[in-house]
Amino acid sequence: MTTQVVAEQQQRQSSKVFISLGALWLLLAAIHLVYQLSNPTVEVRWETATEVNTAGFNLYRSDESDGEFVQINVGGLIASEGEAVSGASYTFVDDTVEVGKTYYYVLEEVEFNAATRRYEDDIFAYEVPYVTWWTAVLTAVSILVGLALVVTGLKEERSL
Repeated sequence: MTTQVVAEQQQRQSSKVFISLGALWLLLAAIHLVYQLSNPTVEVRWETATEVNTAGFNLYRSDESDGEFVQINVGGLIASEGEAVSGASYTFVDDTVEVGKTYYYVLEEVEFNAATRRYEDDIFAYEVPYVTWWTAVLTAVSILVGLALVVTGLKEERSL
């Protein structure tokens, strides 16, 4: 085999690798976008300054600000992690939401003696976006990288 034939074979293999990698990047971008659209979540976060006799918390959600609130931590009480002199930070992932809908949340503190206090004045709303900014950026970058790899592979193949 001449060196020119070997070089052409290597270039053909290189172009196939670029095209394959580009196609993989494009596929991963599509999968990520579909996953984000079909599996939306809301991270509900709150902090306490102090926790005196606090056993834990319940989190309630409604589709309307003045609607009926339903408890969403059905697996049990969100356990207290703070102390009387220092509070704590909490995160609860609500994975039963739908894209494009607005949800309203209210927190309830549960004490060791079973007394409860709902923080009705602190109701907050969250609209579940169709696509988060992070998903949009990641998808756009993946598409650009994938297209660049495919175009590079096609150019190498065409130059043979």
